[in-house]
Amino acid sequence: MLKVSVCLAALSLGGCASITGSQTQPISVQATQGSQIISGASCTLSNDAGKWYVKTPGSVAIRKSTADLVVECAKDGVTGQQNVVSKANTNVWGNILAGGVIGYAIDRNSGAGFDYPESVTVMLGSKLGVVPSAGVGGGTASTMPTAPDGRWRAVMSCDANRFRADSTPFQANFDAEVDGNRVILRRRNKIAEEVMSGTITGESLTLDGMGYRLENPANSWTFKIDGVFMGNAKIYNGKGAQLAKNGTTARLCTVLMIHTDVPPPPPKEAGSEDVAAK
Repeated sequence: MLKVSVCLAALSLGGCASITGSQTQPISVQATQGSQIISGASCTLSNDAGKWYVKTPGSVAIRKSTADLVVECAKDGVTGQQNVVSKANTNVWGNILAGGVIGYAIDRNSGAGFDYPESVTVMLGSKLGVVPSAGVGGGTASTMPTAPDGRWRAVMSCDANRFRADSTPFQANFDAEVDGNRVILRRRNKIAEEVMSGTITGESLTLDGMGYRLENPANSWTFKIDGVFMGNAKIYNGKGAQLAKNGTTARLCTVLMIHTDVPPPPPKEAGSEDVAAK
């Protein structure tokens, strides 16, 4: 009943796409020792949604999550462990952009917006490692995970400029870079250039930035965005304002940043990226 209520709330905001996506995923597991493939190793797969068991080589359906999946295998007293990282898939963009934090909560609780690699190989007798195809440097999950380096995507949505009668809301995609605790967002189109940056503190990030018209750099504005990382630090949700030169709020904006290879959808209207400077 709670899930239905949350979904209805998200639908009122524009959509609830990923609640219909798969919440489970089959994963194939094999074990090796040296150059030998080991049959009959007993393996446990676990994340914050539950535990599952399989013997190698074999496959088991697990419940998806944003949390890492820990795969532990053992045979004849020899053990091995692999830490598998989940990655956002195409469903997560639609649900977050349509439903905001409510949409994200649906993905987070169902796991529908995230995937693990399809197969895992555990090396018996070796130290903890990370599956190479997961694409993120490893280690076990901590109580306050740090935002991973690698491929990030970002989208900013703002309402209409309250000082211009002809202004409309806009949505724009940014190139995002995370290097340790430093974050930089950039975008440039035929009218303007905008850059935001900040330093991660705990789970929080404040982005300060500016933009200007290419044809008239004196026509500039600033940004101030405050937010937090969610979903094992793989999603950033920030809110703030685009400020005019006199410091007054011209637009209210939301910035969403996701650690994924999947790009955000294009702006809702053709040419809508060009209205950021209006």
